[in-house]
Amino acid sequence: MLAVYAVVAPVAFSFSGARGLWAAAAAATFCLAGAGTALATSQFLRKPKYLLHGVLAATAARMGIPLTLGLICHIQGGPLAEAGLLYYLLAFYPVALAVETALSLPGSNRPGKCHHRKCQDVPQDMVS
Repeated sequence: MLAVYAVVAPVAFSFSGARGLWAAAAAATFCLAGAGTALATSQFLRKPKYLLHGVLAATAARMGIPLTLGLICHIQGGPLAEAGLLYYLLAFYPVALAVETALSLPGSNRPGKCHHRKCQDVPQDMVS
């Protein structure tokens, strides 16, 4: 997220000055809060019995937190809305989505980490 902010910050500053930097920082924080909550939710509801609930709750958190906070700031108006907070949300959201999705996927081919029967039936000489 910090790397994206380093790219977005000069653009934000050129359009809106210090208010643009604050708007970009707020957008990054909103997206980070949504992604963090979604990651925690998906980890908490990781059991197969609750998998659908985890996906739905994580999606609601990932989308709901940044969108709700961004709309509240936009509707209330003020310097963040004038500096284009919603546009900066559009820059940070895909990055937060990609990182959160990558972190929430289970690891692959890690010996001792798989609890499925099909993984336990693999001969040990084939596992490297």
